[in-house]
Amino acid sequence: MKKLIYTVAFTLVLASSVPAAFAENLNDAKVTHLGNSSAFPNDSAASDATHKFEVHVQGKAVSELAINLPEGVKVNREIEVTNKSGQKIPATVSMDGKTATVAFSEPVAPGNSLVVSMKGVNASSHDSSQCLHYQVSAKKEGMKEATPLGLTKIKTYL
Repeated sequence: MKKLIYTVAFTLVLASSVPAAFAENLNDAKVTHLGNSSAFPNDSAASDATHKFEVHVQGKAVSELAINLPEGVKVNREIEVTNKSGQKIPATVSMDGKTATVAFSEPVAPGNSLVVSMKGVNASSHDSSQCLHYQVSAKKEGMKEATPLGLTKIKTYL
């Protein structure tokens, strides 16, 4: 019985350390990746919310971001990109159907963290789920095609 208890305890300790180690390694990763996300206000019925997410630029410079909007979601005002200090990054934003493209005036160098703010988000016609998933891709300097970065999840509440 003691062996079983020790085995279970060891397994739990080992399993709990894996997510922390993964998170540490992701911050030191040499690839561009998504970071934290949020909504303000986080009320799913808000018709003029701001949805934000972070992009950590690593490896190669990023010249463009593509953001696929979930079904039933509209951005009625603007999409703005700033650095962690709040300084605006010069970019041109265009909408093509459900995809917003953010083209930077100059490629964003590795080591920078970007905050993408989508202002005037209206998700009231979105289905009743309270999580919105935005698919984000990045075009890196010297590459013809965009590389998927994954999904950023914006959580809202009723």
